[in-house]
Amino acid sequence: MSATPVTALQEVANVRLMLEQQQHPGAKNPLTVCRQVIDCSIQQTKLISSRDNGPGIDTGDILCEGYLTRAALLPPATPQSNPWDWLAAEQAWQTAGLRATFQPPPVPPATEAPRPTAVQVPAEGVCWLGDLALLDTPGVLPPSPRAVLAGASLLMIGQAYGPGGIGLQVQPGLGEAISFALKPNRVLVLEAGDSLNLIAERYGTTVQTLRAVNPDLAQQGPITTAAGDTLNGLAARHGTTVDFLRKLNPSLLRAEGHTTVIGDTLKALAVAYDTTVDWLRLYNPDYDRWPRSDPLPVGVTLEVPAIRPSDPLDVGQVLQVPLIRPATLLNAGGWIYLPPLRGVNAADDLWDLDLPPDPSPVTP
Repeated sequence: MSATPVTALQEVANVRLMLEQQQHPGAKNPLTVCRQVIDCSIQQTKLISSRDNGPGIDTGDILCEGYLTRAALLPPATPQSNPWDWLAAEQAWQTAGLRATFQPPPVPPATEAPRPTAVQVPAEGVCWLGDLALLDTPGVLPPSPRAVLAGASLLMIGQAYGPGGIGLQVQPGLGEAISFALKPNRVLVLEAGDSLNLIAERYGTTVQTLRAVNPDLAQQGPITTAAGDTLNGLAARHGTTVDFLRKLNPSLLRAEGHTTVIGDTLKALAVAYDTTVDWLRLYNPDYDRWPRSDPLPVGVTLEVPAIRPSDPLDVGQVLQVPLIRPATLLNAGGWIYLPPLRGVNAADDLWDLDLPPDPSPVTP
């Protein structure tokens, strides 16, 4: 595909966005089908305060608005791909002034619903703010002290822009309107020696949270159990929980019967079987509202986990676990998302632009 000729509009672009287009936006386990690379010209319009936050925006984010200049599509990233390919100067630009359209291969309707044909909201990604003339091919992170690397959350694309149109009807001479929340302190460039454990400790978060905001770090794969393996041991080794291992491996949910005696309570049974009251309620729906400390009826058979977290597992059993352990060294030079950081204030001088003053409070 030939590159779109450079226009005066593209020369004023000051931001490159990379947005991950998901098959089912907002799903619990999102599947990225492609990445939208978008050059746009924007300006900051508002610093989000605690009274302004909402879906897609958090306190400390910076609201940005402007127009799209050109766009291209990239396939989903893989552990083997260049993490900075979206910063390559040369892309297979599809459009000038419009977002790129994505038409996936035909899929039988009996197995899968049709996928979206264009980037949708919500869409999360990352942005690089700086002189786009510094970008090179192949993609690398330019060593520019004046550039900013930050997270981004698309809020709207194709809405009315001045007297222009909506959607694909664009303002003549500009491009499709776009607005997004810039998220400082939400992208981390990995250094030599970084691991999930180290990053979680450094930023006051958890391995599970880092995996939640970086689905590629939560990839699962099979292991074969050895002598002495227990659910507790596997959970600690792979930086997860016993509950999550049970969800990944239905064979670990096998139950057995327990006949209640005088003094049995849900809380006492949870301790005796090394499980939780929530799991006992899941196994026994008739007791999902039973108070945890109230005595249970005597002589009732309840389902309890047959495999306790401290029980030795059968040797040679194949189980699914997270592949990237907490102590595994991550690839230096790449990048990951960080969760919202508490107590971190965003800088209000990312550009040499003045924010409009907040309106004066109205006296009742």
